[in-house]
Amino acid sequence: MYKNKSLCFWNIFKHRKGFTLTEVIVVMSLIGIMMAIAVPSYISWLPRHRLQTSVRQIYDDLNLAKIRAVKDNTVAVILFKPASNDYDIFLDTSGNWAYDGGEPLIRQSASLETGVTITGTTLPFNTCGFNNRGMLPAGVAPGGQVSLTNATGVVSGVNVNTAGNITVF
Repeated sequence: MYKNKSLCFWNIFKHRKGFTLTEVIVVMSLIGIMMAIAVPSYISWLPRHRLQTSVRQIYDDLNLAKIRAVKDNTVAVILFKPASNDYDIFLDTSGNWAYDGGEPLIRQSASLETGVTITGTTLPFNTCGFNNRGMLPAGVAPGGQVSLTNATGVVSGVNVNTAGNITVF
């Protein structure tokens, strides 16, 4: 007897089509509450993520320059341009630490993430280079760091020492 009653209950809802206004309002309210919790967290996370992405990009490009210098048995130079907020990587075949038109470019005008700026470098003339042994050339570049800042003022960057070791700070 009880089974027939429960089956009868489901038969009432079996032929309904669509949602009631109450069901739609409840679901929309739950979505609104979840968005109110998630959006501020996402907004505060995004600038940090962009800074970390830009630092990782510079780290990877410095390693790329070091590998190319060893592979091509020459000097690879990274020229940071804080004014335009980008940098160039090229193989310095002439040995003057400046880009001459015929030198091979590894990366030109590599830009950073939106809201991330190059706030300064302690590298001489904003350049860093690696010789054919993967080290900074003696007497030219003692090493240094590149500092990046995001839109919220958080600072991070990359250190390069004389031995050619690259670290993130």
